[in-house]
Amino acid sequence: MTQTELMNSFPPGCSINDRVLLISPEMFPELKGRTIQECRAFLLITRGNLTAKVGTRLTRVTSNYFIDMLVWEPVEFTEMSDDLRAWCLLPNNVFTNESLNGLKPADSESFKDRHAIPLLQLDTDDTATLQRQLELMQSALENTAHFYREELCRTYFRSFMLEAGNIMHLKRTESDDTEGIENRQDTILRSFLKLVWKYYKSEHNIDFYASRLCLSSKHLSRVVRDKLGKTPYAVIRDELLQQASSLLKDTKMSVQDISAELHFSEMAAFCKFFKKHTGMSPTSFRNSERETPNLINKD
Repeated sequence: MTQTELMNSFPPGCSINDRVLLISPEMFPELKGRTIQECRAFLLITRGNLTAKVGTRLTRVTSNYFIDMLVWEPVEFTEMSDDLRAWCLLPNNVFTNESLNGLKPADSESFKDRHAIPLLQLDTDDTATLQRQLELMQSALENTAHFYREELCRTYFRSFMLEAGNIMHLKRTESDDTEGIENRQDTILRSFLKLVWKYYKSEHNIDFYASRLCLSSKHLSRVVRDKLGKTPYAVIRDELLQQASSLLKDTKMSVQDISAELHFSEMAAFCKFFKKHTGMSPTSFRNSERETPNLINKD
């Protein structure tokens, strides 16, 4: 299930539509047997244990573990202990950028690194610190009548990421004790994704990314297909569509300006691209319901 599909499975007080979903310990058991994919997920295990199937690999996670993962391979929660207490936070790229782009620290980009220490063991104080931020965010989400609900959620998410970033910074010297050693393909994929998130607006050609990684386009395509089940172009395309959809829904920028922002050669090329993958012209999309489910086709 994608983030959008999961949102439809939980009460409105758990999410901001097309932005973020927070699953509390009380609702976490509802994830058992479900498969999630194509989203970013933070897991905080405060008590008990669970077993997750990531692709074909089984991973058992116990209390006081924090997981930050970009879920391209399907992840299924297969087993949960009776005393399990766990949180699952799923923000999309738009919500993450809205919440973090104003950060002042020079290394603020590290908070958006989707592969920074994917599995991290915490002490009880660190676990309690992260849980407090999630509890604040849960309270804000549940108050659907609050005029500043979205702003509060972005604030608490920002606080959560700052606390997580601080913990990660302090733990980096202990990284030899963390799990999740990358193989060569994982390293290539991680580097490719980081380049896409940085350059997707201006660089739409696979050759650019292959060149930056000192690889052939054919080899890069093979790695991305093996790891994600989609082409490098599809990864770039999805980022462009997500950003275009966000700009069309949430700004007053003209279609011409959005086309220029995303570095299309001309507005007609942007309109053709957008309609091909969503079935709607940019103007029609803008005029449609703001709550319309994600229209982006997945390979």
